[in-house]
Amino acid sequence: MPYDGPRRDELARFLRERRDRLPRIDGANGRRRAPGLRREEVAAEAGISTTWYTWLEQGREVNASPQVLRSLARVLKLSRSEQAYLFQLARPDLDWRNRLGAQGLPSAPLLSLLDGLAPHPAYVVNRYWQVVACNHPAAVLLGDFETDDEWSGSLLARLFLDLEWRQRFVDWPEVLRSAAAQFRLATVAMTRDPVLAALVSSLEAASEAFATCWNSRDIAEPPIWRKSIRHPVAGAMSFDFATCSRAAATVISRFPSTRRSMRRLPGGSPRWSEQRPTAARRCRACLRVMQAQKSSC
Repeated sequence: MPYDGPRRDELARFLRERRDRLPRIDGANGRRRAPGLRREEVAAEAGISTTWYTWLEQGREVNASPQVLRSLARVLKLSRSEQAYLFQLARPDLDWRNRLGAQGLPSAPLLSLLDGLAPHPAYVVNRYWQVVACNHPAAVLLGDFETDDEWSGSLLARLFLDLEWRQRFVDWPEVLRSAAAQFRLATVAMTRDPVLAALVSSLEAASEAFATCWNSRDIAEPPIWRKSIRHPVAGAMSFDFATCSRAAATVISRFPSTRRSMRRLPGGSPRWSEQRPTAARRCRACLRVMQAQKSSC
């Protein structure tokens, strides 16, 4: 990665300022010290050498691994936004969003298929489990995939990081373990894929739960199981889970497993009357990719 002076200078300032704001440890005999922790104290807590950490604070050309950055974020007590900023400064090459390209863009027939599956919730993911299209019932059931945060559209990130999804899935811990195991099996032939490496590194840094599940190295086929969901409007619902994969795209659909769940689907109950149905659509991330492709032609 080429040297980038301004970026590394900002990284050095950021680390120093976050270290200075931590509660200090008073010296021997009650002598007062300058604010914050010492460099050697931060390094020891993060499990790295003082020299190496000093180089980071001096803006030297060194690359920290995702594991080291996650440890520093823990020691410096960074918020999720601050942690994302740390990663952007220290390892911009790990920003998976800049590497997606035109992976699994949904075609018009695929969008028609999603519309045809309504009222059953259905969506399409690419090989990185980025949601690239969904029908109206899926958007209502699971929430808008097109958020303004850095993880917009990422199915894995929604599962591991979105507090609303944690509330919606009744068997959330089991869902997490299964998702990580399925993703590992689905990407077994992509070990040298730079987008995959960047995505996994970013998720490991953002979520201890993902890091634990991923490093367990469990693998699993998409299960045939029944998922229970607590929807804030419709209440408790249960669905049978089905997937269909072809090339770089996978269609994921959920079919109500009870008559009560069927009645509570969008369009099947007055509870959804305020939710205006729309046709299946490409997600904003895909539209941006398509626009970029047109402008480069």
